[in-house]
Amino acid sequence: IFGGQILVSSGFLQNIGFVLFIFALIVLNITINFGIERSLLTERKNQRELKHLKSDYVSKMATLQFNSKKTEIEKKLKELKSTIKPPIDPPIRVVIEN
Repeated sequence: IFGGQILVSSGFLQNIGFVLFIFALIVLNITINFGIERSLLTERKNQRELKHLKSDYVSKMATLQFNSKKTEIEKKLKELKSTIKPPIDPPIRVVIEN
């Protein structure tokens, strides 16, 4: 074994191309698995961030909907001591005939 006779007598050197091919396939397989794992990790991170952004959007949209109600706007105007008054008459629809 230490003299190297096992390599010569077993035919290992005759099949060195095949052994190198198998070694290359193993390295390629490991590389692909690491790449897939990295992309799955990135996808999970993006899904988490998307979930947080969606919940942030929903909460801000609810706050905006609440603050845009007529009563809330009137309260804000009173707090700021504004002279703007709400309209007394309802809006009139203008119809243009061709």
